[in-house]
This record gives sequence, structure tokens and C-alpha cells, in this order.
Amino acid sequence: SYIWVYNNVHIFPRLPWNSPITYWVTFLGMDFGYYWFHRAAHEVNLFWASHQTHHSAENYNLSTALRQGVLQSYCSWIFYLPLALFVPPQIFLIHSQMNLLYQFWIHTDIISNLGPFEYILNTPSHHRVHHGRNPYCIDKNYAGVFIVWDRLFGTFAAERENEQIAYGLIHPISTFDPIETQVIPRITK
Repeated sequence: SYIWVYNNVHIFPRLPWNSPITYWVTFLGMDFGYYWFHRAAHEVNLFWASHQTHHSAENYNLSTALRQGVLQSYCSWIFYLPLALFVPPQIFLIHSQMNLLYQFWIHTDIISNLGPFEYILNTPSHHRVHHGRNPYCIDKNYAGVFIVWDRLFGTFAAERENEQIAYGLIHPISTFDPIETQVIPRITK
């Protein structure tokens, strides 16, 4: 669908593949699209059915990043489609992988606070909140790379030093059936 839109819909001028402007527009656009996809994956029950697999981990470490729903790629493409109006597909693909790689390392409880980076970037501290089932953690910190999206749209919460985060779903999945854990939506998280 991305390639089809890029090749057939000509509303905006195409960005050149070798321009720094293309790099930054794609980087920011990709991350902005990810924020909205990730938020929808928590707020739309159909999307949550697949995304809950990622959040079902009760231990928070790098392996948590690898727990992905098999249907997520079928739900996420629509959030990136506006980029296809002007960003070349190969540039989009590179940036989508860079965004994914960035998100891998933030799934850790080993790294604490990163000082001034905490104001701009999604950090392990911010993402621990996102994975928490404590009341203050629910539906917070959806960012991929830039936590500024959460700050702008009211979904930001800082990690509390005096409260240990409990990980996993509010209502844990009680089955190992891959169909049920990947497809059947939960009414509550």
C-alpha cells in the first residue's frame, strides 16, 4: 500500500532520497506515526488484541521488546501512509527499522535516569512506566523515540522513585494458546 500510494498519488512534491530534509521529515514523521499507532494499539480493542502479547511480559528486560503480536503490521500501516505522499519507500523502510532498533534498548530496568535526555527522548525510565500496570502507568508514554509527543498530547507520566512498577497486564492472560493470546481482544487491560 505504501509503494502504491507513493507511485500513484501525487499531491505533494517528492522529497529527494539524498537530502537531509528528507532524513529529518521521515525521522519525525515515522516517530509521529508510531506514536499514534501505539496509542491506538492501547485504546482500540481490535488493535489491543494483538499488542497485548507485548505487554503480557511480567519481567521487564530486552526480551520483552521481542514479544510482538503477529497482526500488528496489518494494523500499523495506515498510520504511516501520509508519508507515502512524499517520502521514497526505501527511505521509509530504513527509518522504520531505525525506529524499531531504538525501541529495543529501552526495554530494560538496568538503566535509570538519563538526565536532560529525559525531556526529549523516550528512555528506559519512560518506557518502564508504559509497561507498568500501576494505576499511574496505564495508557502513558506511547512514544517511539521522542517523548515530546506524549508531553504534547497529555499522555506523559514520569517514573516515580518511591513506587516500584509491576509489569504485565492488569488481567493476566491465563493461556498459552497463540490464537487466543494474539487475536481475542481483552475487554480490560
